[in-house]
Amino acid sequence: MGRYRKEKINSGITVALIQARMGSTRLPGKMLRMLGPHTLIEWVVERVKQCKVFDRVILATSDRKSDDPLVEIVKSMGIDIFRGSESDVLGRLAHAARKHKAETVVRICADNPFVDPGELKRLFDTYVSTTSDYACNHQDRLKSKYADGFGAEILSNKLLQEISKCTSEVSHREHVTLYLWDNKKKYKLYGVEAPNQLAFPNLKFDIDTKRDLVKLTHLVERGVNIKTSAKNIIKLYHKLF
Repeated sequence: MGRYRKEKINSGITVALIQARMGSTRLPGKMLRMLGPHTLIEWVVERVKQCKVFDRVILATSDRKSDDPLVEIVKSMGIDIFRGSESDVLGRLAHAARKHKAETVVRICADNPFVDPGELKRLFDTYVSTTSDYACNHQDRLKSKYADGFGAEILSNKLLQEISKCTSEVSHREHVTLYLWDNKKKYKLYGVEAPNQLAFPNLKFDIDTKRDLVKLTHLVERGVNIKTSAKNIIKLYHKLF
């Protein structure tokens, strides 16, 4: 078993941390941009809430005034909010997990409006059934073949706290799990294998630019809604593009 696992991890609190802020340089204010009838953050929160493995869902955003509008929207959506450093994202998420007494942490990037509750459950179930310290299905990592944008990353709070304490490099503080990838020999990292319907590693469904938003808006205009599965999103994508 991985060094950072308890024998019965599913007996503790599992927390979903949604990482989001308004200060994107490539697409400023993107969390409140409209994708069909909902803002990007509403897509993410509502789809994460559909996954029943989480004891708590938390928006982890910055304490900058520019993120106040984001907080106001999320307050009405029935999830908790944690505010911390804008630049020290690792510290922000570690503090949020510690405050909410998490045992297991699922990190979800709010750039992924089509994050899939079924894939979040697949990630959790796989993590529980393996001996990994960390697992992911948000991208094509470790030959998983996943399309980009439907999954997340999972690790124990114990490991998250260790990472936060042991690295001060700017890149590690900004990119929460980069330290693990830079030190792969120290940890058991696991890439969840994509089911055939989602095994399209060349496809990207996250939003970094205006062009990404336009492409996903086209999918929403043709029928994707807040409950559409990743499998059906990819089916529609292939019909349109």
